[in-house]
Amino acid sequence: MCNQKASIFSYPHASGHFGIERENLRVDHRGQLAMTPHPSALGNKQTNPEITTDFSESQVELVTPVASSLQETLSHMQRLTRTVYRGIGTELLWPLSTPPNHLPPDDQIPIADFGTAGKEKTAYRFYLANKYGRKRQLYCGIHLNYSFPDDLIGDATQRSFFYVQVAASALRHRFFLVHLLAASPEEIDGVCYRSARLSVHGYKNIRPIYLDYSSPSAYQQSMKKAVAQGLLEGPRELYQLVRIKGEGFEDLEQTPEAGRIELRIADLNPFFPMGINPSDLYLMHLYLLWCTQNRMSNFTVEQQKEADAWATEAAQTHFSDPFRSRMNQMFAALHRFLHHSRLPQVYDQALTQAQSRWSEPKLSYAARIKAACAENPQHAMQWANTQREQNLGSSAQRSPYTP
Repeated sequence: MCNQKASIFSYPHASGHFGIERENLRVDHRGQLAMTPHPSALGNKQTNPEITTDFSESQVELVTPVASSLQETLSHMQRLTRTVYRGIGTELLWPLSTPPNHLPPDDQIPIADFGTAGKEKTAYRFYLANKYGRKRQLYCGIHLNYSFPDDLIGDATQRSFFYVQVAASALRHRFFLVHLLAASPEEIDGVCYRSARLSVHGYKNIRPIYLDYSSPSAYQQSMKKAVAQGLLEGPRELYQLVRIKGEGFEDLEQTPEAGRIELRIADLNPFFPMGINPSDLYLMHLYLLWCTQNRMSNFTVEQQKEADAWATEAAQTHFSDPFRSRMNQMFAALHRFLHHSRLPQVYDQALTQAQSRWSEPKLSYAARIKAACAENPQHAMQWANTQREQNLGSSAQRSPYTP
């Protein structure tokens, strides 16, 4: 499969290429979904590569350009966030992954209109609305895209094997990040969730999709089978929390050639100006680097079902002793990995910060959000206004994060 050149990842590298995609709902001064069109000040959503809409006309999507470091990526996100706030006038960005209360009736939630030139994009969104309902499409989050340094892995075939194996490992152990990045607490049908977005009620395919991770071609064929069976319209409808991007993985007609891996796990975080704790980006990157050391030559259906169960438990407020044991094992493994690596200190800081939230449950994002909203149901609007001030104030000119 992957030749020995891939074993160079026994020495992890902090280099590569990074990008962030972030979704936010626009709301008015009352915290209700904005029913206004995508602001013209943000450019043409069909052609602007950095600011567009996702499912809804009210759902802004920010896409940073490819960067060579997380610090550079954060600077791009800061710039785009300021641009959006300047462009939306008196409106605000909803700071949580879960949509606000008092949404309009489902059939009145505005679907993004891409005009004549983008009618296929608009039609696809109506397809999603009919299949999943419009409210479910309003869940928002942050996606981290990462490309490993090409010159460390080999040719295109070897890189594709490498990415498939890393993606399988990242999916298998995703419970770790699901628990730590959960920030959308909600009670649904009597069950308390730390992340409603990542729960069984969140942004999921109607039926589980189990792909073949034994090789890039097997992966592509299993995706084609899911499409033929009507489970998916295409790869873009695959709502897994880890996805492989690149030719053949997104269009299915080309020879598989992986280009990057996408982590779709992080909830929006209301405690930080750009909706994400910068430290958590380093945690996610650390996690992916660790996965290179634990690549899976296959990821069986039974193993995928087991991983689904652990991720489901990770999204809930209450968890079992076996889950606690697995989390502790992951922290121990990542600490060992860091000990033998030459990664910058910021990665150790990120893991230590995450472990403090794990060790003291009341410090978790979900617990803090739940406590604040219990004290003041309007707290989400306070966060929304605070984020606006942080991004438009004089302090927004400073670097968002310095390792």
